[in-house]
Amino acid sequence: MASTHPKPGSFIYDLDTPATLIDLDRLEKNIAQWQAEADRCGVRFRPHIKTHKIPEIARMQMSAGARGIVSAKVSEAEPFAAAGIEDICIAYPVIGEVKWQRLAALAARVRSLTVNCDSSEAARGLSKAAAGAGVTIHIQIDIDSGLHRGGIPSDDQSSIDRLAVEIQSLPGLRFAGITTFRSSAFPGAPNAVDAGHTEGRLVVEIANRMRTAGFEVAEVTAGSTPTGKWVAEVAGITEVRAGNYVFYDLMQLNNGVAKEEQLALSVLCTVVSKSGSDHLTIDGGTKTFSGDGGGVGAGGQPSIIARAVDRRIFVERLSEEHGVARTEEPVKLGEKIRFFPYHACTCVNLTDEIIGFRGERVEVVWPVQARGFRT
Repeated sequence: MASTHPKPGSFIYDLDTPATLIDLDRLEKNIAQWQAEADRCGVRFRPHIKTHKIPEIARMQMSAGARGIVSAKVSEAEPFAAAGIEDICIAYPVIGEVKWQRLAALAARVRSLTVNCDSSEAARGLSKAAAGAGVTIHIQIDIDSGLHRGGIPSDDQSSIDRLAVEIQSLPGLRFAGITTFRSSAFPGAPNAVDAGHTEGRLVVEIANRMRTAGFEVAEVTAGSTPTGKWVAEVAGITEVRAGNYVFYDLMQLNNGVAKEEQLALSVLCTVVSKSGSDHLTIDGGTKTFSGDGGGVGAGGQPSIIARAVDRRIFVERLSEEHGVARTEEPVKLGEKIRFFPYHACTCVNLTDEIIGFRGERVEVVWPVQARGFRT
């Protein structure tokens, strides 16, 4: 009989559906492998929690050796501060009085708070809030290294230097260094190895020019799941970042970044309807998988939105509660099947809890505490 409330020891295929699952063995290996790569290269590693949004997983990453965490939004970081994570970076251009005040309050709760900045307006707003609260916020200048979604253009050294001068002059702020996010999942991008080396060298060269001009640039950070391991190999990089690596997904598999045995996140669904021998419908739609294009700069739905684990069943179309799939093998009505999502990050954001299993038995149930936190 299906269980409404997952309990440790339960057989995962007895769970009610849809249910979002984590293979704990794969999760632990992914965390260990990435930390080992950063350690091998002698750089610090800071995972992005946007993928899992779960403080318990962040603690696992910290225990493995991570320096701290990255989040995109201020509200997303707050549950992690409450859970005891003391080194937090907001890798996003933060604009607005309310958000600046929240950051100042967050800085008072943690040992170190770093914020990305690419404008004088943001620097002044952060300064006012930090000085008023009697705290210090570390600022990294965000460099646009080719993605064109934020940051000062990498070839505009004078603007980078001017912002650094202003940050150094403002109370409550400390100029900490520079950062960039480029990835390799955009049209015309080189392979991940070359993209990572190029990304790393670009910010190191900017940092060196700044040092020549008299700036102290303590931190030079870059990287993503596609490029982070290769960014780490560039001399002069101090910290690499990645988020999706913790679960991986079909997007990373298709891009050659992940292997099948590294995919840790899946969604258990039930076959609720069949149409002939080659099409079926499952009880997971856009409210379960999201169905977004996933890639940085991508739009629309991917051709395969989800794929069954170890089976030839491919979800090709979604509505809110329906996933329409093509199957190349016999499937029974009512059968429960696990599916790898195309994009793990948005899939996780759609569920209140994630069930961790080992050997097809439930081991833990984690609330997704930062789910839906967009401010």
